[in-house]
Amino acid sequence: MEKYNWDERNIITMDQKDVILHTNDLHVWYGDNEAIKGVDLQFEKNKVTALIGPSGCGKSTYLRSLNRMNDEIANTKVTGEIVYKGVNINSSEIDVFEARKRIGMVFQRPNPFSKSIYENITFALKRHGEKDKHKLDEIVETSLKQAALW
Repeated sequence: MEKYNWDERNIITMDQKDVILHTNDLHVWYGDNEAIKGVDLQFEKNKVTALIGPSGCGKSTYLRSLNRMNDEIANTKVTGEIVYKGVNINSSEIDVFEARKRIGMVFQRPNPFSKSIYENITFALKRHGEKDKHKLDEIVETSLKQAALW
């Protein structure tokens, strides 16, 4: 896949300069079940936004859409625009891993992969091409020391 130049901001023009991320007509389906129906929402730069609602109303589904985590769920379809800094990250031209570097997610209850501590710490490094075992070992040790776990 060709890398998208994130410095080009000419795909979509934002009306308000303070809006850093917004969705337009966002729909999410799990199979035949439409979990999100046409959501338009804006997030302003340097502001806190709370998504509040009852269990099962689509808050987590919406948030997972923002960094394309729903792509990992079988039989899921997402339509509409998810625009971050003028770039529609719901486009098939976007490298999902690059988008996830820019839009992260912190879970209420962290759920690491069902792997060893070592494998959890090195997962992203390996994913980005780091193969040097000595370097990986050093990073794991440093990380665990910084977290007071070594």
